[in-house]
Amino acid sequence: MADALKNADVEVKTIASDEAAESACRLLGLEADEGKGLTVYFWDKPWADGDDIRLPLSEAGVTIRLRKPAKGDADDLTVKLRPCIPEALPADWRASRDGEDWEFKIEEDWSGRNRVWAASLKVEDDFDRPTADGGGGDGDSHRPRLTRDQRDLLASVGVTDDDLEGIVPLGPVQATKWKPSRRDLIHPLAAEFWSVGPDLRLLELSLRVRPAEASTAQDLLERALLDLGLQSPQASKTRSVLTALARAHLNR
Repeated sequence: MADALKNADVEVKTIASDEAAESACRLLGLEADEGKGLTVYFWDKPWADGDDIRLPLSEAGVTIRLRKPAKGDADDLTVKLRPCIPEALPADWRASRDGEDWEFKIEEDWSGRNRVWAASLKVEDDFDRPTADGGGGDGDSHRPRLTRDQRDLLASVGVTDDDLEGIVPLGPVQATKWKPSRRDLIHPLAAEFWSVGPDLRLLELSLRVRPAEASTAQDLLERALLDLGLQSPQASKTRSVLTALARAHLNR
């Protein structure tokens, strides 16, 4: 177990929002028609607590996400635990591994000075677009089609089938992904722009590296952004998006 975690990848990321996100896209030469388009959905059970939005799954460190590419690749449905304690996971889920149409991954996320472990189980298939109304009475048509392994992974952190009753789809989010070439970075850069209605735009820039290289990679990424005149806040992309989607859902 110690060796598996010692060798787990680190994802170094930084987030820019709204005007800073659009400025970063321009400075990095990220054109929408040159990227890979995606439609993204999430599931949770949002409710209003005064002016605040509560998201029980997100607050428990659980994300359920569906990504549907505009063309080419298969859809993927992911269960993610973030933060997670790798040592507390079942023995079969303490190291990254994959199969023909699935991938389980444990990695450490670095965002600024925040560092947390994350575990995710992604399954590829052809998934229907969820509908908020349940498809006219079909109670399963708006629920995520989780596999038994994904349900077992959720159960390992105390999220049971009963907890999934009443979850609703949140979305869609329109996203675009790129892999821009940067000579000032040693590792390949990934960029992902998310648009949530007219009021929220987010750009995530990330590098996936080996643990021994993570500090250097993070320094180079931050320096490259500063050279472009960018200094972005470190916010949670998923949490910001979920809150905006949940507010829109509750205001219908």
